[in-house]
Amino acid sequence: MNYGLNIRFFENALGLAKAAEVAAKVGFTHLDYTPPIAEDSWHAQMVEAEKIFAANGLTVHQTHAPFNRYGKHGDAHKLYLDRCAEATAYLGADFLVAHGDEFDFEALTYSPEAALEYNRSYFLPYLERAEKEGYKLAFETVFADWDRPRFTAQADELYALITSFESESAVCCWDFGHSHVSMKKEAPAQIRRFGSLIQCTHLHDNTGRDSHQIVMTGTINWAETMQAFADVGYNGILSLEFSHGSMQGPLAEELIRFSHLAAKELERFL
Repeated sequence: MNYGLNIRFFENALGLAKAAEVAAKVGFTHLDYTPPIAEDSWHAQMVEAEKIFAANGLTVHQTHAPFNRYGKHGDAHKLYLDRCAEATAYLGADFLVAHGDEFDFEALTYSPEAALEYNRSYFLPYLERAEKEGYKLAFETVFADWDRPRFTAQADELYALITSFESESAVCCWDFGHSHVSMKKEAPAQIRRFGSLIQCTHLHDNTGRDSHQIVMTGTINWAETMQAFADVGYNGILSLEFSHGSMQGPLAEELIRFSHLAAKELERFL
């Protein structure tokens, strides 16, 4: 089994070069990396990052599209999506991971049917770009939050969105922590349902609320979950995703080391 890491989480603490060096040293082979697409210098930073990764024998496996559910990016959202798509192709990544939960609540009346059509229309140009440029658009599992409905928080909605494109380039990124929040004990059954649609991952744990913890420090039933992954024949990357808080200096290095060690423990369930 090969393991990936979202490297930008550690960039602030260690610098990108040191974070990449440590990740490679402890056994990570792949990265989840999105350049700072909101900055004017994003492309130059990406070029430099690629050199660092190559020097350490690391491959960018997936990127993460910006999402605008909370209005953070406003009118710039599609510009940042375009830049992320460009980065995915430039870096030779296999997957651009997205949240299929966009909706214009101010102009439209929400319903699951309206949200399905909205997201199909919103992401179709990016799917067509992925098909043309040789990577896949992976919609990840999410969970209900905030005071507005969240499309694809239900497994049926996510499945409907992905399959509606009728394209081999529209797939699923299985976010273990998110699915634990939204699906709880039903997650292994849903893994078997999605089957070969699951082609990349976000690996983390929690105790029922999204916290992006190290695996086996929460309440996910890893034996059942990994058995489900084995049943569907998943042989892709397990990509660790940290997104809350921070850790500095030597402790950040230790977190990289220990998180890889903990992830490898999942192999005993396969």
